[in-house]
Amino acid sequence: MRLVIRSSFLVALCVIALQRSAASAQEKKYLDFDDAYAEAARSARRGDYPAAVAPLEAALGLAKDDAQRKKAYEALVPAYRLQPEIDKLFAAQEFIIRHTERRAGRSIAAREVASFAYTRGKLDATIERYDAQLKKDPNDPAALSILTAIFTQVRRDTSRGTELKQRLEELDRDLARQLAERLEKDAEVAPRTSGWHLKDAATAWLEAGDKTKAVATAKKSAAGPAENRNQQLTQMWHEGLGDVFLQTGEPQLAISHFEVALANTDQPITKKGLEKKLAEARGVASTK
Repeated sequence: MRLVIRSSFLVALCVIALQRSAASAQEKKYLDFDDAYAEAARSARRGDYPAAVAPLEAALGLAKDDAQRKKAYEALVPAYRLQPEIDKLFAAQEFIIRHTERRAGRSIAAREVASFAYTRGKLDATIERYDAQLKKDPNDPAALSILTAIFTQVRRDTSRGTELKQRLEELDRDLARQLAERLEKDAEVAPRTSGWHLKDAATAWLEAGDKTKAVATAKKSAAGPAENRNQQLTQMWHEGLGDVFLQTGEPQLAISHFEVALANTDQPITKKGLEKKLAEARGVASTK
């Protein structure tokens, strides 16, 4: 009983804090997205997520594009997770999933929604919400990702989970193919950063399941001007190419890029990861 009372009390305090911050924000005008986001960031750094809600929601209204909206929604997720209502968190994560280019990012957000719904005892309502969305759009990344997470990880259902997972894998491959094609076009119009775009395109082709295009695009990236904007980007570019070459059966090429990546970092964690990849590549090469 004491636990229930304490939980209800904490929720009530959170609601009061949110109401006060919202009222305060209504009185304040922000110059632009950056102005509103900066104020929210100050509150978040103090751990005062309720106070960050109002300026972040103001930032949403001031956003010039989906990239800014996604940035605001990502910052809102921790605050919305504290609220008693669930719709705002769902709306934020839906937008994030629909505007996230990589499969891993969409999967993380979907798992967070599934876990949140389970913790709040709202699993049935959540399934109903996303089943309805899936009927409207069978290829909605948000609905398909979240339902797959629910039926494969939370409320395990072999039949439904398998069917949803197969559909999601097809969608993920299609989205990766679209991303790869877009990045290749970006490389054509931005010669200075073409190597970086092609490296990302190669990774996307790999995610799309097309190893032939992945290795060809990685070789095209490696053959062009090297990434040299700064040391960290140089390290990341070589590591990314090494990853593609290792996964496409080109261990010798992977070794050369991992070695250069290793020479361009002094971060212990990064060095350890690269040393592990380099050892793996050398092990694969020794068997050929």
